[in-house]
Amino acid sequence: PLIFGLAHAHHFVEHVRRLADKRAACAQVVFQLMYTSVFGAYATFLLLRTGSTVAIILVHSFCNRMGFPDLSFLQEGHEVHPWRWAFLAVYVVGIIAFGSLLWPATAGFPPIFACAPGEDAADH
Repeated sequence: PLIFGLAHAHHFVEHVRRLADKRAACAQVVFQLMYTSVFGAYATFLLLRTGSTVAIILVHSFCNRMGFPDLSFLQEGHEVHPWRWAFLAVYVVGIIAFGSLLWPATAGFPPIFACAPGEDAADH
């Protein structure tokens, strides 16, 4: 997962060109490294649970298209700022639902990375 996150460190150059501030660019890249590492863990989980690279390609494409969630409603002056707690509650419910459905949604696939009954992983 960390390697997946580090693969996005090249964005530092783009951020420096756009922001002209190395400190701000570094903060953005560190933040991006954190959430892409979380996604890398999720992609690893999907691969181990489903054995499908197609699933990983699809969720990666979806995440790239959607981007990081827009949290600008937390700032004073945003048009939906008065309802920020409702929006945050919906985010939390979504995160909990996602987490609780990880195992059931990936069940039923053949365990292609598991050892056969009676085998030890050290034997491979």
